Amino acid sequence: MTKDIAAKAPTGAADQKAAAPKRKPVIFTIIGRQRVGKTTLLNALAQTIHEQGGTPEIWNTDLLNRSHSISSFHDAKSPTGGDTKRQRKWLEEKIQSLMESRHDAILDIGGGWTALHELISTESLTRALDMMGITLSVAFLIGHERADLDYLEDLQTNKKFSPRNAAVILNEGLIPPSLDVDDVFEEVAIHPAVVEAMDNGAKLVLYPAAEPMKDVCDRTLTFRAYAKGEQKDGFPTTSIFDRLAIDRWYRRDFPVFLRELGEPRLPNMPKGLPVPAESDV
Repeated sequence: MTKDIAAKAPTGAADQKAAAPKRKPVIFTIIGRQRVGKTTLLNALAQTIHEQGGTPEIWNTDLLNRSHSISSFHDAKSPTGGDTKRQRKWLEEKIQSLMESRHDAILDIGGGWTALHELISTESLTRALDMMGITLSVAFLIGHERADLDYLEDLQTNKKFSPRNAAVILNEGLIPPSLDVDDVFEEVAIHPAVVEAMDNGAKLVLYPAAEPMKDVCDRTLTFRAYAKGEQKDGFPTTSIFDRLAIDRWYRRDFPVFLRELGEPRLPNMPKGLPVPAESDV
């Protein structure tokens, strides 16, 4: 083979793999008011990622949440305490550590004024992460209340924080039975704050509800353990109907939601996104 012909020859699989760009670490976090379901969603996501072969770091700066803390379910890293400025410094150090480890991270920041808000207010966070080769994946979790959207609007207007390709997630579990879910979804979609986010690449997604969700969290059981009937001392025996509801949610509804959210927004799952179970489970 001549030099010219060799130069034109297709590269082998090994060469193509070597030439492929390295995947950027993803920091996935959820922003929203208190008690909109942020920790529960992150917990379900972390459980799913682990089952799909992922090994994200779990960061917990929601130190006021003790009953449903993500640290009750996962080996989470947390700052030793202190005010939000000290927590911000801890968070900065954890973010910088990803430059070497190349791990993904799931960050539970809690509600109210947080360490992440400190970063948003004092630094150009998105620009800094771009320079470090890290992707910040932000989801704004909301319910049907107008104040939830005011919270998003305040971040955009006063904090100038509108990250690219974010997600706006409407928690179906927060919508009263008296309201039609589709009507609420359409109303949210035309809110100026949501329109602005979508203009910046965000996607509006419905997060499915499961009635026994609080029971699972109260017992600090994994979703699979609850569905299989594992019991916890000090709690009533779980209903077979509740167990089936959680099984259906975790194996069918939640994987559908993750696919709607989109793989690029999520931490790495080497086995791929979970395949939703058949509709008759």
